[in-house]
Formats: sequence, C-alpha cells, structure tokens
Amino acid sequence: MATDLRTLIAAEVRRHPRVSYQGLFGDQDSRERIAGALPAFVPFRDEYAGVIGIIDWDHRLPSQMLTLRLYAYYSQASLDAGQEAFDDRVEIIGSRDRYPEFDVPDFDGLAADESYEIELGLDGEVGKTRLTSAWRREIKGSDARAAVRVASKSDEYARISGAGNRPPHLGELEAVSWTPPCESEHDKWTLDVWYLLAFDGRVGTGRSFLVDIEEKTVVAVRDFSVRTG
Repeated sequence: MATDLRTLIAAEVRRHPRVSYQGLFGDQDSRERIAGALPAFVPFRDEYAGVIGIIDWDHRLPSQMLTLRLYAYYSQASLDAGQEAFDDRVEIIGSRDRYPEFDVPDFDGLAADESYEIELGLDGEVGKTRLTSAWRREIKGSDARAAVRVASKSDEYARISGAGNRPPHLGELEAVSWTPPCESEHDKWTLDVWYLLAFDGRVGTGRSFLVDIEEKTVVAVRDFSVRTG
C-alpha cells in the first residue's frame, strides 16, 4: 500500500506499441526520471494498492506530444480488474496495429479508482496533469454546502458579489468538482466552487474558489471559463 503514487510509478511504466516502435522511453532510467518529475498524487479515499502507468501515443507518426496515463487502485480486486482491462486493450491494439494504419486504439478509459492524464513531451518533460475520473463531480450535499459556506465568507467573494452589476439569473455559488493535489498544488483534496459572472449562451466565465473543507479555508482563487454544447 502507498500514500503517493510516485513510489509505485517508478517501479514500472508501460508503453503503447506505437511508442515502443519509435524507440521512445525504452530505458528504465528515462521512465524513472519521469516518475521523479511528477507532482504528488494523494489518494482520495484509501491508500493505493497499485497503479498501471502507460505512456500512450498521440495518434501521430512521428509522435509530437505523448500522454502518460495513470490508473490507480485502492484494492487488489480493483487492480486485478484494471489489469484485465489492460490485457483486453492490448489484444485489441495488437489486432489492429498494422502500419501505416493510424486507426489504432490507445489506452484511454480503462477502469480504475482514480484516473489521470499527464502531458508528456518527447524529451520527458512533464506538463499539465488532470484527473479524468467521472466521479470527481459526485459531491455529497454536506460537503458541497460546507464548501459554499467557506467560499461565501472569503474576501474575494465579498468583492465580486458586491459589485452590483451581475445578472441575478446566473445563480449562486456552486460546488462543481473535487480537485486533487496534483492539480491544485495544495497538500489535500479540495472542492472547486464556481461563481458565474457572465454567460452568453455558449461560454460562461467566472471565479473559482478552491476550498479545503477540513481546514475551512479558501486555498486559491482563479478564473474559469466553460463552454456548453
């Protein structure tokens, strides 16, 4: 069991066949350097029982920007299910991996307790990290209310809500998703609370409050934009 994925990632990082064909990240040292450059991954619920790390291809030959996918598991049972899903995908890829055909699947969407995508340059530089688990938007009512209460007491919320030029139909503060430490650079998971300031029918913009509900504090405030449809 582990409380940070990096200790598990360093042991093994797999590669898509199209990444292997290009001779990218073929040595253990390069993969260990990638693991060392990653941000902290703190489990949302239980400690990590295992991880499947895959350097995935970008559907280009030669590749220009790769993706490191991390599939994390809280139990041996879920890890076994993830391994089975990985093996099934390997078979599908193998059956369709005919050069120079580009319609070859990647490893997106495997079952996992936590799923991440990390931008990875051909030189091994680690870029933006994103939690892709759909459950990040599943928030208990009590947690959502607690986060909204904290955000509503912040100085930034008092400033923008008191400006007096915001249309009332845009609604109130809303807790929209869990944010992991690898995205926020905070040491714990936070709740992202949005306050919409403008919406033109397609694009909404506003302010985002990252709330640590355990410490009852706003750890960061930033702009956001979202596109509908």
